[in-house]
Order: sequence, then structure tokens, then C-alpha cells
Amino acid sequence: MIIFKISLRSVLRNKRRTLITLLSIIIGIVSITVYSGFITYSMWGLRESTIRNGLGHLQISTDEKFFLLGSFDPYSFLIKDYKSVMRKIMSIPEVKTVVPEITFSATLACRERSAIAMVKAFPSNISSDVLSFRNIIEGRDIIEDTAREIVLSRGVAEKLGVKVGDILTIMGVTKGGGLNAMDVEVVGISSSGLREIDNMYAYMGLKAAKDFLFVQDVPLLVVLLEKTEYTDKVYNYLVNEMIPVSKEKLFVKKWNELADYYNQAKGFYDTLLSVIRLIVILIVIFAILNTMVMSVFERVREIGTMRAMGTKKSKILLMFMLEGTIIGLIGGVIGVLIGFGLCYVINMSGGIYIPPPPGMNEGYRALFSPPLRSIWENIILAFVVSIIGSIYPALRSTKFSIAEALRYI
Repeated sequence: MIIFKISLRSVLRNKRRTLITLLSIIIGIVSITVYSGFITYSMWGLRESTIRNGLGHLQISTDEKFFLLGSFDPYSFLIKDYKSVMRKIMSIPEVKTVVPEITFSATLACRERSAIAMVKAFPSNISSDVLSFRNIIEGRDIIEDTAREIVLSRGVAEKLGVKVGDILTIMGVTKGGGLNAMDVEVVGISSSGLREIDNMYAYMGLKAAKDFLFVQDVPLLVVLLEKTEYTDKVYNYLVNEMIPVSKEKLFVKKWNELADYYNQAKGFYDTLLSVIRLIVILIVIFAILNTMVMSVFERVREIGTMRAMGTKKSKILLMFMLEGTIIGLIGGVIGVLIGFGLCYVINMSGGIYIPPPPGMNEGYRALFSPPLRSIWENIILAFVVSIIGSIYPALRSTKFSIAEALRYI
């Protein structure tokens, strides 16, 4: 207890130097807190937009090969009794809805232009569930499942040079290898915010797509959950309990196994956060090191006096370690409080506008939502780093002999 009191008084002895060290720690912790809040919110937004732009939380087909070849050959993976499978999955409490889907490659032609697109077909009455992040920017969505209508993504519409009300000819390979063509009306143009989707996809009603392809079944079921956090729980139930007793041969994929762009973006942001943490660690170590070394050399005679009075080297070591630790702990706590406070102020002011990131068509208002675990993570970070920065000065303080320390000027 006495050593702790001495260490606390020593921290306050040179207020200017202590304040500068504290500021370096606080600024570093605030930076980490704010940036982790930005990453958390951005990754949440990208995750949800990816899931609700047609990917879903879980996808179910008859074979793993479907997820590589299914868009070009959906007929080899048809789920024979898909309505029965849907009913079983819908009985799971965490499941919000199950959407049957057919995705196929087709050529769209209008006047003198043509383009290859991936056509997604859903029941029109529940398409808004699986495409809740898609915006109809012109016209309307498909209302009748049997109607010969189509909604084009913005990029596809621009390639074809069409507008709402134009008639397109859609051509594709049907079940059995035949070629079919059908005229459809463009009733809407949509935007998902993701360039990859907007340059590739078009949307039809499920019944119209079945009639066009001459099929009765679907190759894919898209499962949407009440919360994304339920993904692992429902996946484990399907794989371990439902599918083994099912008459159908089924295979399940989680959304994060299919979302390549999300995984790449998350890996990039996580690496960037690690780099920022490393920079902050180095700054804090050198700040603590500088402060403690100067403190040691200013107090050599004090150290000699304490040693002459019987204080052990281990107590001297502990005293200087505690000084650095106290500074780090105080800086960490204040940094976390200021960081969360700054995030709150930014959020209350409406966030910060972010220009369109790579792969996206639209910018967005970024809010800052640092995870609660970052409170203790950042405090522990400051605590541990301050200990590391205090080791050398503390060891240096024990190297003086009593006589040498007392003669030190």
C-alpha cells in the first residue's frame, strides 16, 4: 500500500510530463474506439445489405455443386417436393420466411441492343422480404406472379438503353436443352447500391419464370431469419436434425460462405484496424518509456536513499512499474469515455457522409457503433502496453548501487 501511494504521488510530481503522456494514450485509445465504431457499423450495413439483396441467411439446394454451377444449369438441382421442405423449415421459430427461387442465365434484347443477365425469379408476394434492401427507383415492382413482366437492375437497363414501359425479348435455355423466347414488359428499374448486383441482375415472378423454363420445381430455397445472429443456431438444426431425416437430399450454405465481397471487405478493415492498434501500441510504449526513463534519472538519489533505508530492489522495481501502469490505466479509461462520447455526438448530429466505396454505386451516412467489448479491450490494451513500456525503466532503476545512487548529481 505504501509503494502504491508513493507511485501515485510520483505520477503527480511532474504534472506537465504526465499530462503529455496521458494525452498520447488518450488520443490513441480514442482513435481505436472511433474507428472500431465506424468498422462495426459499416460491416453491419454491408452484411445486412448483402443478406437482404437476395442472398438470405441460409441457402438450401440438393448439392454443393449448385452454388458453383446452379445459375447456368439449374435443372440438375431441382428440389422435387420443395413446398413440403418449406413448410418444415417455416416451423422453426427463428425463421421469418422461406423463399423459393430460380436463377438462370438469359439474353435480354431490345431494338438493336442485347445483354446477358442473371434473372432471379421469386414469388411476387414475398419478393420484398428477400430483397428488402433493393430500391425501385423507376416504375414499380412485379405484382402478379404470372405476369410477363421484368424489373431490371440499373446497370442492366443502362446497357440496354431501355426505360419503364419498353418491351424486351428474353431468350434462355429451358429444361431439356431447348431454347425459348418470350416478350416481357419492363415495369421497373431497381438499385441495390452494390455495383456487382446492379450490373448483372434482372427480376421476374416465379410462375412466369417456371412457364418460360418449362419446370415445376425450384433448385434453391432462400431462408430469411428474424435476426442474423440466429444463423449458426438454425444452420446446426437443419444439418444435424432436419436434413438427416428428410426424404430429400439437401445441402445448406450459410450467407458468409457465399458473400465473397463482404469477406474481402471485412478482411481489409480488420487488417487496417490491426495496423492502427499497432501504431497506437508503439506510440504508448515510447511515451511511457520516455516518461519513466526521465523519472528514473531525476530520482536516482531518492532511489539510493530508499535502498539505504532497507527498501529491496523488488520494491523499487514495483514502484516504477506501478507508476507506468497508473498512467496507462487512467489514460485508457479516459480514452474509452471520450471515444464513446465522441461517437454519441457524431451519431446525434446525423453521422458522417461516406462517398461510394469500391464496388458500390451510392454513398451512405456512417454512424459509429463501437462494440461494448471494446470498453474492456481498449482499457486492457492501455494497461498491458503501459506495463510493457515500464519494464525497461523499472529494471534500470534497480541497476544503481547504493553508493553510486547517493553520489549521483
